[in-house]
Amino acid sequence: MDRRSLLALPGLLATPALAQPAWKPSAPVRYVVPFPPGSSFDLVGRVVAEGAAPLLGQTVVVENRPGAGTLVAVQAVKILPPDGQAILMVANSFTVNQSLHQPKPYDAQTDFDPLALLVETPHVLVCHPSVAADFAGFLAKAKQPGRGLSFGSNGQGTSQHMGMEQLKLLAGLNAEHVPYRGVPPMLTDLIAGRVDYTLGNLSDMLPGIRDGRLVALGIVSPMRHRLLPELPTFAELGYPQLVSDTWYGVVMPAGARPEVKAALTAALLESIGRPATRARMADMGLDVLAQGPGPLTERIRRDTVAYAEVVRIANLTPG
Repeated sequence: MDRRSLLALPGLLATPALAQPAWKPSAPVRYVVPFPPGSSFDLVGRVVAEGAAPLLGQTVVVENRPGAGTLVAVQAVKILPPDGQAILMVANSFTVNQSLHQPKPYDAQTDFDPLALLVETPHVLVCHPSVAADFAGFLAKAKQPGRGLSFGSNGQGTSQHMGMEQLKLLAGLNAEHVPYRGVPPMLTDLIAGRVDYTLGNLSDMLPGIRDGRLVALGIVSPMRHRLLPELPTFAELGYPQLVSDTWYGVVMPAGARPEVKAALTAALLESIGRPATRARMADMGLDVLAQGPGPLTERIRRDTVAYAEVVRIANLTPG
């Protein structure tokens, strides 16, 4: 059994026990998404919200609150009461901001209660066709002295930004970071050639790769991906140390009653775990995890440690 299968067991085993929640929200639930509409993050949030609403007996309203690499949304939800009326969708950046910003704006492990780990997707390095046709060509150009290449990200402190900073250190790249407020504006500029490359979610990069507007150079994955079987992994390219992926989870302000957390977790897991939803996510390059609070807690702990080291070595700041 592979690692992903083992990780999936706790959430899957917990789901039947949560199938009949005793708590119901008294008003529409705010599902806060810290990125703008148009990305895979936003799409997953809307699909999950739609599926969870009938299970909770209330409308689940998606509220997009982008800004500061998800910090705007996180700080807004942190101060809300833990009554189940507001939940927050998070990704790897949820763990990065603790180290990137000083003073520490929040503690991901004590200020929030984990509810569900929804999906994950590997990162793929892509560039504008004018930059290179393969990884060797990219590497040669990215190491040249002078102005250097520019890489776009969906925000300062996001997992894409962290992955590119780590690659920059590992490969000795000459590169300038250009942060955006989410994937859609970054992707628009990348396709137009206003930035040179990015290390982005497979689900977000796949359409551009398929129609030739982007060149895929490598994927951060233990093995080649079923949707891009010809694309080498970074281990094959000589960089097995590179750790860069994206996961999406849901948390809420800390201190909620057990029955509130149980009801929300049950609705979220049932919504994302439906066969039709799994198939839709797979076609996009997203792997459904449908795991409960325990695995999400472990992801938060893992990434808090890993990204703190990248921030320290690269001497990153929020600017």
